[in-house]
Amino acid sequence: MKKYILTIDQGTTSSRAILFNKLGQAVAKYQMEFTQIRVKPGYVEHNANEIYETVVECIRNVINESNIDISLIDSIAITNQRETTVLFDKAGNPLSNAIVWQSKQSEYIAQKLKREGYEEMIFEKTGLHINSYFSATKIRYLLDNNPNVKTHYDNDDCLFGTIDTYLLYRLTKGKSFYTDATNASRTLLYNINTLEWDDELLNLFKIKKSILPVVKSSNDLFGYYNINGIDVPICAMIGDQQASLFGHTAFTKGEIKNTYGTGCFMLMNIGEKPIYSNNGLLTTIAYMIDGKPTYALEGSVFVAGAAVTWLRDSLRIIQTSKETYERALIENNHDLIFVPAFQGLGTPYWDSECKGAMFGMSFNTTQESIIRATLEAIAYQSKDLMEEMKKETNLTNISLSVDGGASANDYLLQFESDIMQCVIKRPRQIETTALGASFIAGLHTSFFKSKEDIRKINEIDKYYYPIITDLESKNLYERWLKALNACRMFK
Repeated sequence: MKKYILTIDQGTTSSRAILFNKLGQAVAKYQMEFTQIRVKPGYVEHNANEIYETVVECIRNVINESNIDISLIDSIAITNQRETTVLFDKAGNPLSNAIVWQSKQSEYIAQKLKREGYEEMIFEKTGLHINSYFSATKIRYLLDNNPNVKTHYDNDDCLFGTIDTYLLYRLTKGKSFYTDATNASRTLLYNINTLEWDDELLNLFKIKKSILPVVKSSNDLFGYYNINGIDVPICAMIGDQQASLFGHTAFTKGEIKNTYGTGCFMLMNIGEKPIYSNNGLLTTIAYMIDGKPTYALEGSVFVAGAAVTWLRDSLRIIQTSKETYERALIENNHDLIFVPAFQGLGTPYWDSECKGAMFGMSFNTTQESIIRATLEAIAYQSKDLMEEMKKETNLTNISLSVDGGASANDYLLQFESDIMQCVIKRPRQIETTALGASFIAGLHTSFFKSKEDIRKINEIDKYYYPIITDLESKNLYERWLKALNACRMFK
């Protein structure tokens, strides 16, 4: 009898392999960080070979350390950092560094398309705004600026993949060249209405369809990875934020989750038909099960956990992210406002030119003030997303489920509950992204029988309730908006 699902969770700064049992519990995991290549300010790249090697090493170590029999693994699930773009040859060799979702080197391409008036057409087809964030501009940049890529492209020896596709291709030794609908929906090339690669968009970006992977449902047989002589089926591929939504069992229209990673991502299940936002939110495919899409509204914050990393690596005022909780409690006011717009602003502003700043500094400002303001900035940016979702759906009395590394920080979640004036739920299993991918693989293989069975094992660890008044919350938020507007004016 099969006992485990092995999930590959390939993120922006690290790769992980996690074994889940039938109760949705992580029984073993292994994690490895990899190199962040910052060739210029605003440019972020990854070595795709290094990513693949860390994934293989994580799988090897999680199996060795758990000492399980490979035959007990039901299937493999892959969830991944989205939009990050890899161009590779048919032997699986990357033709350049991968361009990471955060990276801005293709911004000039996005701006040109905006000036030429393509925003409305692209939004109607893809649910996305024109931005260097998404894969198509990154593909075009590599074709225009990397001679090695261009040569292989002209010789029909160039393939495109987001990280899921690239890993799948390598794990299956080139036998499987697929993606799923959630990852495809983040490229600016996939029509979320027709559920196909769109010829008009391909022509606009001058990209050949032949380099694109075949799009499948999130739950499907994608191929096999051989582990110690045993072929284990790969039965789920899904973008990390959509996997998180599924991991929160947000199967009903109106349910919301927020994930704190390098960035911060809020998704709301909007059901079987797309809704297009007037207020900067994206419309995306939440998941596709057995050929039937479910859609989501999404808001994206570019810098969340990355701001805490900045405190550690650049300012060097903390040694670990864990200490931010206790040190934030030392400070007793909200005087300092920090806008961490290191990569511009995401939803609802989509302001690529905005720079970060701190407001309210005095001789009393301390390291603890900055630490506290950094945590509060994550909450304020999440509040921005929630406010837009309220406008689109007319929902007022809502609760929010959270996950990701920073969801372990009680100060952050309490402040976020205060500023949003809503209940926040943190699940017992905070590895929600990987868990969601495992749920999808398990539904394909009947390891998990149904969505209803999955709901039953989704336990809540802690609830957070507002402890300040609505008026106090509004006053704090107004100070944030003033600081934000000041940042946007300074260019």
